[in-house]
Amino acid sequence: MSKQQQHCKNSDNSQLATAVYIHSLRKQIEKEIESKYSKRIEYLVNANNELMNELEQCESEIITVTKECYGRGI
Repeated sequence: MSKQQQHCKNSDNSQLATAVYIHSLRKQIEKEIESKYSKRIEYLVNANNELMNELEQCESEIITVTKECYGRGI
């Protein structure tokens, strides 16, 4: 193998190594971002569900109090 062929082979390997490194780095960043935002989304959905339950309880209490007041003629 000539020096030029070796240089081309080394250059190809170097480019391939760089491409593999960049690809793995992108995948790592994607995983980190997905993890970060999926945790945040899960937190917000759970908080929303809790608030919805509280709202439904308050509405139920309002309906009960309203029925009691109208039942007494207030």
